[in-house]
Amino acid sequence: MRIGSWHFTPGLWPTLATLILLPLFVALGFWQLDRADQKTRKHDEYLKRQSERALDLSDPSNLRVGKEELLWRHAEASGRFESKIHILLDNQVVKGEAGYFVFTPFLVTPGNYWLLVNRGWVPLGEDRNATPAMATPAGDIKIEGVINDVPATGLSLSMAPPETLSGTIYRAQRIDLEEDAGLAGHELLPFVLRLAPESGYGFVREWQMPGSGKETHLGYAFQWFLFAAILLVIYLAVNIKKVIPTDD
Repeated sequence: MRIGSWHFTPGLWPTLATLILLPLFVALGFWQLDRADQKTRKHDEYLKRQSERALDLSDPSNLRVGKEELLWRHAEASGRFESKIHILLDNQVVKGEAGYFVFTPFLVTPGNYWLLVNRGWVPLGEDRNATPAMATPAGDIKIEGVINDVPATGLSLSMAPPETLSGTIYRAQRIDLEEDAGLAGHELLPFVLRLAPESGYGFVREWQMPGSGKETHLGYAFQWFLFAAILLVIYLAVNIKKVIPTDD
C-alpha cells in the first residue's frame, strides 16, 4: 500500500506478532485500570463504614446480617482470650523485618461465641524454631478493633496444615477459619477482628487502609499502554519505506 512517497509493506511475522501482542498490552492496561477502580470503590466503602457507630459484638442481634455487611465496621467485644492457643501467620514483613501476625481466639460474652483476633505483628527473631514472646491477659477484658476478612496471603505452594511450633502455638501459611476452629477447639465467627492500635493486649499494629495502592495499578496501566504504543511505532517504522523516485 502506497501513501504519497511512503510504501507500507507489512511482513508476515511482524504482523502476526503485533496482532497478538498489541491487543494483549491494551487489555492488560484496561485490566489495571479496572483494578484501580476496584481499589477506589473499596476505599470509599471503607471510609463510609468507618464513620458508622461501633458494633457491640457481645450483642447477638448485631451478628444477624451477612459478613459482607459487617466488614470494615468498628467493633468492640467483652470477654477473654484463650491465652494458651495462638496461630502465627507466617511470612509477614514490617519495615523489612520478617515476623508473624498473631491470631488468638477470643470468647465473646455473654453470647459465648468465639472470635479470632489479629493482635498484630511480632518479629521472627534469630531462631525460626523459637516461640516469640506473646503476653496474653487471662481475665475478662474489653477489646476494640475493625471487622475484617481473613488476610489474603497470595498463592501458597503447599496446602500443608499448620505446624506445631510449641504446645498449642501453631505456625500457618494462611488463615482458614474452618481449619483454625479445629485447632482452637471451638467454632469461630466467619470473620476476624483486627485489633485497633489504641486497644491494649496487642503487638505492632500498622494497619493499611483497604483500597490503598490505587496509584500502583494506574502506574502499571500506563506502562502497558506505553508498551502498546511503542510496539505500534516499531511495527510502522519497520514496515514503512520511503519511495525514492527514479529518473526515467
